[in-house]
Amino acid sequence: MTAFAEKIPFENSANQDYLENGYCVIDMPKIPQSLLDSFDNMPRDMHSLGRLREIRLTQYIGYWEEGEWLFASLPQRKYVQSADYIKLAEAGGVPRHREQIVGDPTPLIAAVLNELPVELNDMFQINVNQIRVITNAEFKGVTVPEGPHRDGHEFSVIAVARRNNVKGGETQVIDPATRDVLFRTTLDDNQAILIDDERFIHYATNIEPEDGDAGYRDIWVIEINRWHNRAYGPLHERSSLA
Repeated sequence: MTAFAEKIPFENSANQDYLENGYCVIDMPKIPQSLLDSFDNMPRDMHSLGRLREIRLTQYIGYWEEGEWLFASLPQRKYVQSADYIKLAEAGGVPRHREQIVGDPTPLIAAVLNELPVELNDMFQINVNQIRVITNAEFKGVTVPEGPHRDGHEFSVIAVARRNNVKGGETQVIDPATRDVLFRTTLDDNQAILIDDERFIHYATNIEPEDGDAGYRDIWVIEINRWHNRAYGPLHERSSLA
């Protein structure tokens, strides 16, 4: 069990931009160098061999108690996203193996929850995806192979840990009815965008080397649901694979 103390005394005061727009950009806490270094030693995504992505995943339960967020990692299971939301054949409705994160990213989760309009008496299930997208002479830097999409969660968060010798990677918030881009930004290191995943779809453009022929973009993708609506466990897996 890990804890991350915060300064919210009685109730969560959500980010005003999020309340008004359904999305917002925030600064994330600086992570330990050891956690940043762990991006350098991740397994390749074997379910996406047409791209060069490296990935880990840990799933958590989280709740607020006596002035702090408390988190515990859940037993490792296959990562399953419903084909109702993810149309990519290699991903939607496919049980995917993910090695677990080496280190503790829960301060990032706490920083995000502090900006969202959540009830502090709820429990939450959180997916933390640690991803490196690599671009070089052989592979295009495809950031979002699914294309514009919903993740099928209540809240979706994309946070940039580090950009190394790349251009591109513009994050877009899109109206699902008109497909108009409502907001676009290129996130800097230690910036994140929080999105109402039930209201909008999102996308990020490909990355390219800025100089020479290789670069990468390290990101966290954090997916949050209230526990009763969790994307974890046998019921979620059965419904997503149906």
